[in-house]
Amino acid sequence: MPFYKVWYRNSPEPLEHSSASILHEDKILDLVLQKENIVSTGPSLKDIIASNNLGPVRYTEDESEPFTIG
Repeated sequence: MPFYKVWYRNSPEPLEHSSASILHEDKILDLVLQKENIVSTGPSLKDIIASNNLGPVRYTEDESEPFTIG
């Protein structure tokens, strides 16, 4: 079970999530949108992040090196 930590809006505390399978970046962003009660659509992940002032959105999977979405 992959374990994700997701940081957004430069928050020091990550959103933590365990998943039964590996999540793609769009699903990781969906976790953030759900947590923030944001219903958003856009042509790209970068546009969704920018329009909702979520950036930067970074995540780790099982304590891996951090990745940035967008």
